[in-house]
Parts: sequence; structure tokens; C-alpha cells
Amino acid sequence: MTVIKERAVEMIQRMPEENMLYVMNILQNLEAMSADKEKDKQKAETALKNILEMEKRLPEDFDPEKELQEARMENCV
Repeated sequence: MTVIKERAVEMIQRMPEENMLYVMNILQNLEAMSADKEKDKQKAETALKNILEMEKRLPEDFDPEKELQEARMENCV
């Protein structure tokens, strides 16, 4: 166990029993945040893979700036 974890355990052991509900709530929230980060990372990786797949479908001479300019002109008319 790391020194930081040991210190955390010592702090928890010194706390009164009536505060344990708060400690548990904090720990559960931290655990959920860690799980959310992993889900977010997986979503980001999937999104990147999708973008890279779409990029392969574009023609060789695709010019995003030209496409954007043309789209803006269409909306102005």
C-alpha cells in the first residue's frame, strides 16, 4: 500500500463513526468519477476511429475550406 493510501486509512480510522456515511459518499463519488473517465475515454476513441474512417471516404482533392465557403454562400442566398 502506498504512503498516501496508508495516511488515508489512518485518517478514516480516527474519524467518528457518525462521519462514515459522508466518507462513504465521497468515496463512492470518486469511484464513479473514475469509471466515467474510462467510459469517456472509450467514447472518445470510438469517435476518433469513426472520424478517421469517414476521412478515408473523402475524395483526394477534397478542400474543406472551399466546402465551407460554398456552404456559407448557399446560406446567404
